[in-house]
Amino acid sequence: MPTNVLTRAVAVDAGHLARYARVCGYTIGDTLPATYPHVLAFPLHMELLAASPFSAVGVVHIANRIVQHRPVALGEALELRVHAGAFSPHRRGRTFDFVSQAYTGEELVWEGFSTMLKRGGSERSGAHRDYLTARGDESAPREPEPEPPPVTARWRLPDDLGRRYAAVSGDHNPIHLHGLTARAFGFPRAIAHGMWTKARCLAALRLPDAFTAEVRFRKPVLLPSQVTFGEAEGAFAVHGHLDGTCTASST
Repeated sequence: MPTNVLTRAVAVDAGHLARYARVCGYTIGDTLPATYPHVLAFPLHMELLAASPFSAVGVVHIANRIVQHRPVALGEALELRVHAGAFSPHRRGRTFDFVSQAYTGEELVWEGFSTMLKRGGSERSGAHRDYLTARGDESAPREPEPEPPPVTARWRLPDDLGRRYAAVSGDHNPIHLHGLTARAFGFPRAIAHGMWTKARCLAALRLPDAFTAEVRFRKPVLLPSQVTFGEAEGAFAVHGHLDGTCTASST
């Protein structure tokens, strides 16, 4: 992956933020939702992928960690700094992180770490097979499923959720948009974006001003569907599809 750091000054568009909040279940106050800087950084992720030696098709988002050092006020100007980390071996190929940081002046206020899987094989082939890794490799050793927290809510996810989230996030991956395009990559139906799932979870939690929220995307969430959400003692889960922790930090 390219090792250069991309930077961009961004100002929050109030209309776009309102549309994002509506799709993800946030109530807008005077600070940004914790997942919103990820959306602002996403075009820089795509720019780094475009400069990489392999196609973006087949790169799967398997985990995400957000560190909010303090709330970001709506009117604050942000500078984003994004780079890609080194490759690490994985039983299904190689992983790397998109590391995103948001600054106000010289103050680091937010960090995001998106772990991406690039399955092994030729750099420009096997795109369909690569996307199947999001469903799990039946021949690979499986980690034990964590015990989910008690169910506290049920959410109905509509058929057009992927298209609605794509419109506000810029992530138009075809596996999220329509059943027809998802089936071309081996899924029975379209699947929800992992970062929508994380955003919807965080919107349902009462969070401190400074915290870390880390998730692993274990299985795809099919659209349409009904899922359960549960949280207890800092852990949260969407029924068998995502697990994570949310802990306060002292920053």
